Amino acid sequence: MNNVDLFSNRCPPYRVLAPNILSLADKYAGKIAVCKVDVDRVTAIAEKYGVTAIPTVLIISNGKEVNRLVGLRTEAEYVALLDKLTDETKGQVSN
Repeated sequence: MNNVDLFSNRCPPYRVLAPNILSLADKYAGKIAVCKVDVDRVTAIAEKYGVTAIPTVLIISNGKEVNRLVGLRTEAEYVALLDKLTDETKGQVSN
């Protein structure tokens, strides 16, 4: 399972979110790959997933989007979602 953080350094809410994303990467190391994508530099990813607002966090499992969180959220909201999703996928092969 991958957590893909689509961001822009020009986005003030992202600057607030960034430390939480780094914390999630540490917390879920070995369980979830956390990827950051600067949409100002890599526009194809944003276009592929139809991202129109930043920050957007996509949860991708087996190559398919399984959840999307748009806008600034608390770290606790991400933890609750990721814990739920990792519990649901225990025993499954993830990409």
